[in-house]
Amino acid sequence: MDTRRAAILSVLSSVSLACSAHAVDLDATMPFSVTPSDEPGVLGVVHERVRKIVVDDQRLYWSGTQIRPHDTTVWNLRSCEKRNCTATLVTYDAHPAFAESNFTVISDQIYWHAWNSAQVLACPIMGCEGAPRVVADNFSSQFTAFDDNNLFFSRDLLSIYRLPLREGGLPQQVAVAPSSMFPSLAVRGDYAYWLASTDSSNEGSLMRARKDGSSSAVETISTDARYSVNRPLDIAADATSVYWTNNLLAGSIQRCPLTGCGGAPEVVLAPIRSPMALLIDGSELYYIHETEPYEYALSSCSLPTCEPSNPLIEHLSANLVAVDDEYVYTASTDQDTNPLSNNGDFFGKIRRIPKPDRSAP
Repeated sequence: MDTRRAAILSVLSSVSLACSAHAVDLDATMPFSVTPSDEPGVLGVVHERVRKIVVDDQRLYWSGTQIRPHDTTVWNLRSCEKRNCTATLVTYDAHPAFAESNFTVISDQIYWHAWNSAQVLACPIMGCEGAPRVVADNFSSQFTAFDDNNLFFSRDLLSIYRLPLREGGLPQQVAVAPSSMFPSLAVRGDYAYWLASTDSSNEGSLMRARKDGSSSAVETISTDARYSVNRPLDIAADATSVYWTNNLLAGSIQRCPLTGCGGAPEVVLAPIRSPMALLIDGSELYYIHETEPYEYALSSCSLPTCEPSNPLIEHLSANLVAVDDEYVYTASTDQDTNPLSNNGDFFGKIRRIPKPDRSAP
C-alpha cells in the first residue's frame, strides 16, 4: 500500500471509528427557522454553515453543519420552496457530523448517506412520513457520487461500486482502479471519473470507467493532473470534453476531449488560486476558487474560450453552487470559514442571483 493511500485510509478509518464510538443527543426539539431578509437575492438567513445546495423546479435543498453545546457538530439536511423559503422549511435528518454526508434528489425522493448510522436513507421531498426509509444498511464509504438512479462509492480507494437507489438491490462492482484513488469520484454521462494518485507529490492521472459496469476496462484520460490533498477538487464534462481542477495554490482548470488527451491537456483557465468546484450549464462554466486563504468566490466564463471575469459573488460559506433555468444558487457568510475555527453561532445567507447575460456588451 503506498504511503499516500495509507494516510488517507488512516484518517477516514478514524472518522468511521468516531461515528461508532460516540453517542450524541441532538435535542430533536431544538427549534430551527429560516429568517427572512430584505437584501435583494437572499432567500433566507440560516444559523448553520451551508455545505451543499441542490435545486429542482420547485424546491431548494441543502445540507448544513451547526456547532451545538459542548462543541458537538451536527449535520442537517433540509429543503424549502424557492419562492417562499421561510414558510416552507422541511428538515429530513440531523446527525453527528464526524464526516461530510452527501445527498441527492431523484424525482420525488431525497436520498442521503447517514454517517452516524452507516445507512443510505430516503424520504419524500415533502417530508419524512415517520422514520426515513432504509435503502442500504451497514454502508460505509470514503466518498460518494450520484446519477439519476444510483449511488457510486468506494470503500478501499481502489474499487468503485454502484448501489441502485430507486429499484433497490445490492451494490455491484463497476471498476477496480489500477492505483489508489484521491477522493474525487464524479459521474458524468456514461462514465465514472476519478483521480488516481501516486507517491509523487501533487501528481496524478485522470481515469474513467463505464458506470454501468459493462466493461472492466479502466481508461486514462490524462497523466498530467496536479492536486493538493488539502483542498477538494472537481471533475465536470459536457458533450465533447472532460474538465478538472488542478487545485493547487497557483492552480488551473484543464480540459481533454472525452476520448482522452493525445498529449498534454488544454489549459482552460490559469492561473487560478485553488480552483475547486466545477459546474457546466450549457455553454457556461461556473467555478469556485479562493481569493484569500479560506475565502471562496464564484466565477464563470463562456465555453469554449472561457475568458476570465470578475467573481459573480464572494464570501461563500463553502464550496457550493447549483443552477436552475434562471438562477444560480449558493450561500455566503461574513464569518470566518477556516475549518479550524469554532463558530458556535455560524450563520449564512442562501442566495439566488441571475445567470450571467453574455449578450450584454
